[in-house]
Amino acid sequence: MRSHSKFNIAANQLESAIGLFVSDRDKFSAITLAGAADTIFNQLLLNQGKENFTDHSRKKEAEKTGILLTRGEHGKEINDVLRINALKHMDNNDDDYVEMDLDECALAAILKAVANYIDLAGREVDFIKAFLYWVKLNVDPEKFQNDESQELT
Repeated sequence: MRSHSKFNIAANQLESAIGLFVSDRDKFSAITLAGAADTIFNQLLLNQGKENFTDHSRKKEAEKTGILLTRGEHGKEINDVLRINALKHMDNNDDDYVEMDLDECALAAILKAVANYIDLAGREVDFIKAFLYWVKLNVDPEKFQNDESQELT
């Protein structure tokens, strides 16, 4: 039996999510893989005493609304908006269908995980550089614009 680094596992999940997304193959799996990777990256950042994407996002949201949600509340809100939770879980009373813009949710889920990856390990690894270049070439900044995605590219 071999030991596997949680960071490497999450990095592989993120790289697979990006590959599925940019090749237009399986965006549902891209979302769940990015979500799983992001969960690990989030905790690794917290273990290092650093803030993660959710922390940055909830503080920016609090500046607008005056309400600072807990990390857990805000993280759940983000994952609900991106449909990460809906694709991973089904409770007793849940609908059999998920309404979503698949492309936008997949891209946002990946960008969220990429932001946390960069905070952990930088942007010099090939799959991150390639994805950020893909974003520059393919993502309409007017349609998909926020502070976090602008900082990535």
